[in-house]
Amino acid sequence: MNISRENVGELGAYLKLELVPADYGDKVKKELKNYQHKAQIKGFRQGQVPPSLIQKMYGKTILIEEINKLVSENLSKYIEEQKLAVLGQPIPAPSKERESKINFDTPNDFVFWFEIGLAPEFKIELEKIKAIDYHIQITDEMIDKYAESICRRFGNVSSPDKVGETDVLGGEIFELNENGEIKDGGLQTKTSISVDLISLKTIQKKFISKPIGDTIDFALTKAFKSSADIATMFHISEEEAKHITAEFRFRIDSITHVDPAELNEELFKKVYPKANIKDVEEFREEIRKESAKYYAKDTEKKTVTDIIEEILVQTNIQLPDEFLKRWIVYGDEKKTLTPEIVEQEYPQYVKSLKWQLIEDKLIKEYNIEAKAEDVKAFYKENILSQYFSNNAEDEETNKRMDMVVDSMMQNQEEVKKIYDMLFEQKISEVLKSKVNLNIKEITMDDFIALLKADSEKK
Repeated sequence: MNISRENVGELGAYLKLELVPADYGDKVKKELKNYQHKAQIKGFRQGQVPPSLIQKMYGKTILIEEINKLVSENLSKYIEEQKLAVLGQPIPAPSKERESKINFDTPNDFVFWFEIGLAPEFKIELEKIKAIDYHIQITDEMIDKYAESICRRFGNVSSPDKVGETDVLGGEIFELNENGEIKDGGLQTKTSISVDLISLKTIQKKFISKPIGDTIDFALTKAFKSSADIATMFHISEEEAKHITAEFRFRIDSITHVDPAELNEELFKKVYPKANIKDVEEFREEIRKESAKYYAKDTEKKTVTDIIEEILVQTNIQLPDEFLKRWIVYGDEKKTLTPEIVEQEYPQYVKSLKWQLIEDKLIKEYNIEAKAEDVKAFYKENILSQYFSNNAEDEETNKRMDMVVDSMMQNQEEVKKIYDMLFEQKISEVLKSKVNLNIKEITMDDFIALLKADSEKK
């Protein structure tokens, strides 16, 4: 067997693989004997089928299987030994000058030509990347709303007979026709409505003092301005929700009333058991810190996305484009991709591939890895925060935690998800620590506007 390489520019090559009968003959004979021992053919005892009949029935199939196996194994071995950083997989060479010579009917010498694409050399200069590290401004109004939400969450729940201004109603909502009757095949669903979240006061008043079992007809799009909320209510698209014009009828099946909890030490201990909060000001400060931490997840995602985009712009990566396009079409098992479709979608594919190459390089340069210990630590932190908050330091609790973690680690699918998440976190940490970040205070409304603008660019 012989494999030779013919380079095509810096990012491509042709591999010529030559097989002679000595390379595959013994393997084919051995497999034919195995078939002879195992074959069950009518008129012959098992193991007594004549070799000529086995050759006639299975010879060509076995030859093809053995040749394909030899080609695949030796191609992989050659690429590994030559330390070739290939993109995708080898594909049959497209040129007439390098046509493979394959004849399974009269086997003799075989010649296979393959084309490969090579990964480019490039340099990542993180220190030249500039990005903004957004910090959401936590306003007093935001703290007021969060505190109010906490008081309601820990409040006393009751089920009054009639609807009040702040009650939550459970029931079913129906689309009406032009005659004010329930529309056949119209939208309907079981849902809940918070009276104080209804946008129009005149519609709110329709609900006040109504008993269980009563119905209210109203204009849905006037009661709820957000088409996203309406879409969620009916499990339809936001675009469909925007075109709703009909009136709806809501039937009250349940009424839930909450008397908010008082802001006192009892509430503070329930909400933040470890903080030892004594007064309202300390409580509000804890809310501020928790809110900042919560919003930091969203702002970090935005910052890292911006960093990645900037790296992709500033890092010069040349690719064997024509090879990659052919490889994508060749590798499409369903055969639905045409060269025209690939050409249209190729820019997005290139972007993904370039980031993959950059990510691989970052992993090597900065020794980024997620270990089993990291996964265990992640599980423990989540267990600590959810189930063992009061006695996390005693030995018995730690033993119980270890048992729970060991059990959770048996779920390989979930463990892989945690590995991937931690891996992404570590890459994000490297990026944020190496690029030039400028901190920028921003309001929640302005930050949402930024995210919306990003979404519209895609």
